[in-house]
Amino acid sequence: MKTDIPLPGLDRLMDVCRKHGLPMKLFPPGHSPPSAGALVAGQPFDPVLAAVYRRLGGALLGGQHDGVLFLNRFDDQVNGVEGETEELRGEEEPFHSSVIFGSIPALAAYYAVVPKLADERGRQPVIYFETYMDRYALPIASDVDRFFDTLSRYIERLVQDEGFLSGGRRDVEFPDSVPELIARDRRLVEMIVAGRFDFIMNLGDEFQDWLARVKSA
Repeated sequence: MKTDIPLPGLDRLMDVCRKHGLPMKLFPPGHSPPSAGALVAGQPFDPVLAAVYRRLGGALLGGQHDGVLFLNRFDDQVNGVEGETEELRGEEEPFHSSVIFGSIPALAAYYAVVPKLADERGRQPVIYFETYMDRYALPIASDVDRFFDTLSRYIERLVQDEGFLSGGRRDVEFPDSVPELIARDRRLVEMIVAGRFDFIMNLGDEFQDWLARVKSA
């Protein structure tokens, strides 16, 4: 019998959302979720994402207009991972080399894995990118569960923000405002320092300080 990959980051994210009353909509998993290494959008499916989709068919954390994560649906009716990836795929980076698994609700801001940067266990790192700005990508986690862990720590900071508490503008943004949280993922930092993400980042001057803070934190 196959033993699922533990997902402590996902568990922590759910616990933090419950503790702070952040709305959660969870979709049930499909009967035949994709297995690790199966081709999804023409790429080997990430083993951590495979474990996630055995537990969930998708999720919305927060509201439709002010949430922090929409995990694409992937169940018996909808293959949102492949659909969104194919819709945005192109020859330029980061679209060419990534597989999109989530987004920030109401924004053209996406979370994706990069299959060609998989480690020896097949686990793929996570990047963040937007489609309404220059084509840049920010490396934010060494694998999907580390991404969930980092996002949970961002939420803990967000719920203390005065703008968030007053219902006004969100002054703490992910990942722009929290390079020190990104830097907790030491394997990711090692990959950044080694230049593994250079082909996909395309960062302008406005993010050089962010990248330097991640490297040095």
